[in-house]
Amino acid sequence: MRIAYAVLATVSLSLTLMAADSFEGTWKLNLAKSKLQCSDTVSQTMKITGSSPNSQRTMSDIVSKSGAHHQRKRYHIFDGKEHPLEGEKGATEISQRVDASTAKSIFKRDGKVVGETTATVSGDVLTNHSVFGKCEDTLIFEKQ
Repeated sequence: MRIAYAVLATVSLSLTLMAADSFEGTWKLNLAKSKLQCSDTVSQTMKITGSSPNSQRTMSDIVSKSGAHHQRKRYHIFDGKEHPLEGEKGATEISQRVDASTAKSIFKRDGKVVGETTATVSGDVLTNHSVFGKCEDTLIFEKQ
Protein backbone atom coordinates (compact mmCIF):
# COMPACT_ATOMS: atom_id res chain seq x y z
CA MET A 1 0.00 0.00 0.00
CA ARG A 2 2.85 2.41 0.79
CA ILE A 3 4.31 1.79 -2.65
CA ALA A 4 0.97 2.67 -4.25
CA TYR A 5 0.86 5.96 -2.31
CA ALA A 6 4.45 6.75 -3.28
CA VAL A 7 3.72 6.07 -6.95
CA LEU A 8 0.55 8.16 -6.81
CA ALA A 9 2.41 11.05 -5.13
CA THR A 10 5.21 10.90 -7.71
CA VAL A 11 2.78 10.87 -10.64
CA SER A 12 0.79 13.77 -9.14
CA LEU A 13 3.95 15.84 -8.60
CA SER A 14 5.16 15.12 -12.16
CA LEU A 15 1.83 16.20 -13.65
CA THR A 16 1.81 19.36 -11.54
CA LEU A 17 5.34 20.28 -12.63
CA MET A 18 4.51 19.66 -16.29
CA ALA A 19 1.39 21.85 -16.07
CA ALA A 20 3.11 24.71 -14.26
CA ASP A 21 5.30 25.98 -17.11
CA SER A 22 6.85 29.34 -16.21
CA PHE A 23 6.37 30.77 -19.73
CA GLU A 24 2.63 30.17 -19.94
CA GLY A 25 0.31 33.11 -19.33
CA THR A 26 -0.40 36.66 -20.46
CA TRP A 27 2.52 39.11 -20.47
CA LYS A 28 2.43 42.90 -20.90
CA LEU A 29 5.41 44.93 -22.09
CA ASN A 30 6.87 47.34 -19.54
CA LEU A 31 8.22 49.96 -21.92
CA ALA A 32 9.91 51.98 -19.13
CA LYS A 33 12.08 48.99 -18.11
CA SER A 34 12.79 47.84 -21.68
CA LYS A 35 15.77 48.92 -23.78
CA LEU A 36 14.74 49.37 -27.39
CA GLN A 37 17.42 50.30 -29.88
CA CYS A 38 15.59 49.57 -33.14
CA SER A 39 12.06 48.49 -32.31
CA ASP A 40 9.27 51.05 -32.71
CA THR A 41 6.96 49.11 -30.38
CA VAL A 42 5.13 51.21 -27.77
CA SER A 43 2.76 48.54 -26.49
CA GLN A 44 2.70 44.75 -26.60
CA THR A 45 0.64 42.06 -24.92
CA MET A 46 1.79 38.51 -25.41
CA LYS A 47 -0.19 35.37 -24.58
CA ILE A 48 1.71 32.09 -24.33
CA THR A 49 -0.33 28.89 -24.32
CA GLY A 50 0.21 25.18 -24.78
CA SER A 51 3.65 25.57 -23.33
CA SER A 52 5.70 22.44 -22.69
CA PRO A 53 9.36 21.44 -22.85
CA ASN A 54 8.80 20.73 -26.57
CA SER A 55 6.64 23.60 -27.85
CA GLN A 56 4.59 26.71 -27.16
CA ARG A 57 2.16 28.97 -29.02
CA THR A 58 2.66 32.73 -28.75
CA MET A 59 0.10 35.34 -29.80
CA SER A 60 1.25 38.98 -29.62
CA ASP A 61 -0.80 42.16 -30.03
CA ILE A 62 1.63 44.93 -30.94
CA VAL A 63 1.21 48.72 -31.32
CA SER A 64 3.95 50.76 -33.02
CA LYS A 65 4.86 54.45 -32.58
CA SER A 66 2.78 55.30 -35.65
CA GLY A 67 -0.28 53.82 -33.93
CA ALA A 68 -0.43 50.81 -36.27
CA HIS A 69 -1.72 47.62 -34.66
CA HIS A 70 -0.68 44.17 -35.75
CA GLN A 71 -0.88 40.66 -34.44
CA ARG A 72 1.95 38.11 -34.60
CA LYS A 73 1.40 34.39 -34.15
CA ARG A 74 4.27 32.03 -33.54
CA TYR A 75 4.43 28.33 -32.85
CA HIS A 76 7.83 27.47 -31.39
CA ILE A 77 9.03 23.86 -31.54
CA PHE A 78 11.93 23.34 -29.14
CA ASP A 79 13.73 20.52 -30.94
CA GLY A 80 16.80 22.33 -32.31
CA LYS A 81 15.56 21.82 -35.90
CA GLU A 82 14.71 24.42 -38.51
CA HIS A 83 10.98 25.17 -38.96
CA PRO A 84 9.23 27.71 -41.24
CA LEU A 85 7.73 30.83 -39.62
CA GLU A 86 4.00 31.07 -40.22
CA GLY A 87 3.13 33.85 -42.67
CA GLU A 88 6.75 34.87 -43.39
CA LYS A 89 7.99 33.61 -46.75
CA GLY A 90 11.58 32.36 -46.64
CA ALA A 91 11.82 32.81 -42.85
CA THR A 92 12.66 29.96 -40.49
CA GLU A 93 13.33 29.49 -36.78
CA ILE A 94 15.50 27.06 -34.82
CA SER A 95 14.41 26.92 -31.18
CA GLN A 96 15.42 24.99 -28.10
CA ARG A 97 14.82 25.07 -24.37
CA VAL A 98 18.04 25.63 -22.48
CA ASP A 99 16.32 24.88 -19.17
CA ALA A 100 12.88 25.32 -17.55
CA SER A 101 13.21 29.12 -17.56
CA THR A 102 15.21 29.84 -20.74
CA ALA A 103 14.48 29.39 -24.44
CA LYS A 104 16.67 30.39 -27.40
CA SER A 105 15.70 30.93 -31.02
CA ILE A 106 17.81 31.56 -34.11
CA PHE A 107 16.05 33.19 -37.06
CA LYS A 108 16.97 32.75 -40.70
CA ARG A 109 15.77 34.37 -43.90
CA ASP A 110 16.51 32.62 -47.18
CA GLY A 111 18.95 30.30 -45.40
CA LYS A 112 21.04 33.05 -43.73
CA VAL A 113 21.02 33.78 -39.99
CA VAL A 114 19.46 37.21 -39.42
CA GLY A 115 19.05 37.23 -35.64
CA GLU A 116 18.52 35.47 -32.36
CA THR A 117 16.39 35.84 -29.27
CA THR A 118 16.84 34.54 -25.74
CA ALA A 119 13.73 34.48 -23.55
CA THR A 120 14.14 34.09 -19.80
CA VAL A 121 11.47 33.88 -17.12
CA SER A 122 12.20 34.83 -13.52
CA GLY A 123 9.16 34.98 -11.28
CA ASP A 124 6.61 37.30 -12.89
CA VAL A 125 9.10 38.83 -15.35
CA LEU A 126 9.85 37.58 -18.86
CA THR A 127 12.87 39.10 -20.60
CA ASN A 128 13.28 38.85 -24.38
CA HIS A 129 16.79 39.82 -25.47
CA SER A 130 17.09 40.03 -29.27
CA VAL A 131 19.97 40.76 -31.60
CA PHE A 132 19.19 41.31 -35.30
CA GLY A 133 22.12 42.70 -37.24
CA LYS A 134 23.32 45.85 -35.45
CA CYS A 135 20.06 46.13 -33.49
CA GLU A 136 19.88 44.91 -29.92
CA ASP A 137 16.61 45.11 -27.98
CA THR A 138 15.68 43.93 -24.51
CA LEU A 139 11.95 43.74 -23.89
CA ILE A 140 10.75 43.33 -20.31
CA PHE A 141 7.31 41.79 -19.86
CA GLU A 142 5.33 41.48 -16.63
CA LYS A 143 2.88 38.66 -15.99
CA GLN A 144 -0.76 39.76 -15.88
